Amino acid sequence: MEGIAKAHLQEYGASPAVVIEVPQVTTLLGAFSEYCHGYAIMGTNSHGLRVAMSPRQDSSVRVFNASSGTERKKFQLTAIRQRKEDKWGQVVKAVCQNIMAAGLGISGFDMTFKGQSAEADPPALTGALVAGMMMALNELYGLGCDKGEMIRLSYGANRFTDVYSSRLRDLITIFTAEPGKVIFFDLETYDYKFIDYAFTKGSGVGSFFIDCGLPSEELAEEVAFFRESCEEAREAGKSLASNGERIRDLSEWDIRHQHIPLSQDLRNAISFIVEESGYALKAADAIRSANPTAFGKLIAAEQRNLSELAGLTSPEVDWLVRRGVEVPGVKGITEISCGITGTLIALIDDGSEDGYLRQIEEYERIFGFKPLIREFVPSGSIKAVSIDDDPSI
Repeated sequence: MEGIAKAHLQEYGASPAVVIEVPQVTTLLGAFSEYCHGYAIMGTNSHGLRVAMSPRQDSSVRVFNASSGTERKKFQLTAIRQRKEDKWGQVVKAVCQNIMAAGLGISGFDMTFKGQSAEADPPALTGALVAGMMMALNELYGLGCDKGEMIRLSYGANRFTDVYSSRLRDLITIFTAEPGKVIFFDLETYDYKFIDYAFTKGSGVGSFFIDCGLPSEELAEEVAFFRESCEEAREAGKSLASNGERIRDLSEWDIRHQHIPLSQDLRNAISFIVEESGYALKAADAIRSANPTAFGKLIAAEQRNLSELAGLTSPEVDWLVRRGVEVPGVKGITEISCGITGTLIALIDDGSEDGYLRQIEEYERIFGFKPLIREFVPSGSIKAVSIDDDPSI
């Protein structure tokens, strides 16, 4: 994510007054468990988004997506109209509308954003963009909002847009994440707790992201379709729960054998969200107790469900998982949710990383995509960064 200050200067002829670094939200387990008000384990990593902003003396807003290099939006604060064709521009307008509706004073501004999250799916892009804008405007115009208020205002922007809406748990993660920790969410109450993440290189077992290098649209349609199925599953799950039972507490017998007319696909979707929630609950204990074997088994079970119950896989992902688990020292691999399809996390014993790398050397030759591998170490929360302190900005 280098060079946003330079991109901003080239686009507008002025250096940014504020640069905000937004971490990328990573859901290790529980990406779909909100559909049963279940559990999730979240974290952040440094491959997110940077937002640069400078003030204007009029009411114009200009925005440049430096990741694409071609996408630009422009509108007046005094005449905001949401349009379908705006796409991510809806997010920018919604944030402005919500801030002004809250009685907070802002004027026009020039804005640039850049980073991996700029190429993410709508929920991930929205969360990063809303949070980055909110903090940038808070800094630029001295709005005086603390993190709690910025979370509230960021989430409130959803009322001005529909397709591009953010998730509350993503915003809480962006604004509150702590280095070296993951966050365990109860999505019924939105209570959350921080847990030290034990599986980093040097501790005996490390965690590694593998980006399959797939086109951004790969699997995106399937994910969107499965989310629709999960919406149906949430409603159908209510018919299976009785005597005040919660959907997340349904047993496999409840889901598979109750004599209620539900399709096999719908029962599969209910099983998936309930089991995923349960894996997240158990994984929290595995992380707390620094038990990599238990955690590896849970993420391996999640990957089986992603393939067998949700159908959210591809030949490329299947190949990397299959080859990976053949390597001694690899404790588990699964797809994760970070807004970029085809991203995996592998839990690998220290010293076994090279074995996995050798095992996947053929991937590029077979599929034509180059996998990128990097260590996962939970990063911190959103922050303002200084060009003086880091010239690469």
